[in-house]
Amino acid sequence: MTSLIGTESGASPPPRRFGPILLSPGYGARHILTIFLVTSACVSLMEFANVLTPLILSQQLHVPANKQGILAGTLGAAQQTGTLLFVLTTGALADVLGRRVMLLWTLIGLFACLLAYPFASSFLLLLGLRFLWGVAFAGYSSAATATIDIPDNRSRGQFNALALLVPWLAASGFILFASRWPNGFRTAGFSAHDALLFSCALAALLPLIAGIVTAVFFREPIAKAVGGAAGSAKGVVDKLGAVFAEARTNRTYALSLFIGSVARTDTIAIGSFLGLWIVNAGRISGVDAFAAAKTAGLIASIRFVTKVVGAPLFGVINDKVSRATLMLASLAMMAAAFGFFALVTNVFGSMMIVAALLLGIAESAEGIACQTYLAEQAPAHLRGSSIGVYTFLGTISLTAISLVGGYLFDKVGFSSPLLMEGVLHLTVLVIAIWVLRPKGLRAGP
Repeated sequence: MTSLIGTESGASPPPRRFGPILLSPGYGARHILTIFLVTSACVSLMEFANVLTPLILSQQLHVPANKQGILAGTLGAAQQTGTLLFVLTTGALADVLGRRVMLLWTLIGLFACLLAYPFASSFLLLLGLRFLWGVAFAGYSSAATATIDIPDNRSRGQFNALALLVPWLAASGFILFASRWPNGFRTAGFSAHDALLFSCALAALLPLIAGIVTAVFFREPIAKAVGGAAGSAKGVVDKLGAVFAEARTNRTYALSLFIGSVARTDTIAIGSFLGLWIVNAGRISGVDAFAAAKTAGLIASIRFVTKVVGAPLFGVINDKVSRATLMLASLAMMAAAFGFFALVTNVFGSMMIVAALLLGIAESAEGIACQTYLAEQAPAHLRGSSIGVYTFLGTISLTAISLVGGYLFDKVGFSSPLLMEGVLHLTVLVIAIWVLRPKGLRAGP
């Protein structure tokens, strides 16, 4: 078995276990539990920010409904630009300095942004905060890298399912309650500003706690194996150069990186436009924005619960069948799930619930399949850099979707950014089938 931490020592001891899951040498329960806490905090806060943004646009900045789509898309683009500018560097630094440093980068940044969010008294300030949020999230790729490091390859599908299930479950519970905070504070007699302020202060406890736990408990063996010239800019450049050199000669590795152009884009399409669709449709129907935000939180919670249910199933399947085949199937499922939004005519009706269920199942399949496919293809000493390139390509797509989706939201229809996402997945599916013909499809775990 190939070592997962790049060492060339003699006989290795039997792999440790976390329940039925085989672990890579040097990793144990404290690494797993810390990563689960960090990912739970980050995924929860990503969804929380998506609930807050329509409220800030409508209640604090008083933006007309027919202009909110473009502004929401611009905010999403600013966030993705922040990530885009730094993610290659943070991915390579995860290989040079270790995963813990970059995880702390993200948690500290999210903590600061959350505290500042309610004080965005102009769109320009809100734009700057979303850019800084994106800069902070550039370090989150280290969590994905650590998720690749921890399991033995024979248990990669099961572990990735668990690594997705835990934060999805945490986020579904968190967003169900946190989406009620602004309306709860408002009902209690606080101003709209104070309701947002208190809600953000409560949410900021998540990255604070996760940061303390990470600083104290997360000591990774991967840093000893690949850390090398710590802090060296040359080390970062060398890592990125090695990724592109490998991609030029290995088509399946290149494809695993290219899939990043769609594998994360559901987050921006759903985050920027689904909640905005619900809030603005509510406005048209005479539903208060704070009450509509509760519905947006409910839909997000249903979606996450469905992802939780699907994760164990796809985790087991991922270790039994060709990972390339499941990756292709997940792209097809995502294309179909986003296409279903064309049938939703009432965001407060049952069809929106069905759409959330379908999307949750598809996201659980894609989240596991695409990441395990990348993990299988990436050389051990380039995992952090590979995740960085994977995320970089996805961020380019996220930025484009934010800008184009915002225009479509205002000019074409509330559901059009989501339908565009379905077309994007279908396009990448066709490209992937062409690249993998026929040999690549036979590759298995």
